[in-house]
Amino acid sequence: MRIIISKVTELDKKMRMKVKKLENEKSKLPVFLREQKKLITDKYNAEVKRRIKVRKSEIEVGLKEAKTLAESELKKSIKDIEKLYEKHHDEWVETIYQQCIEDCTEE
Repeated sequence: MRIIISKVTELDKKMRMKVKKLENEKSKLPVFLREQKKLITDKYNAEVKRRIKVRKSEIEVGLKEAKTLAESELKKSIKDIEKLYEKHHDEWVETIYQQCIEDCTEE
């Protein structure tokens, strides 16, 4: 009977220590969770910042390409207008001159 009581006492002592250890771990859990939350939040924020930086870079490249294309198209349009002006300049001046003379003679 003494052996049984001794084993029960020993088992009880082990279980109380185990419970105490678990309670101790449980008491540390809020701190651990806060730390983990901060780590996860920091990691997420870093990833978001990285993605924003990449996307911003892509947009800047796209804008630069669009600007270059627009400038190129503008230069082409200006050259086309200059060619059209050179081709029809004399004709337009003559037409305007004739219109002015007609307007003056009608009065």
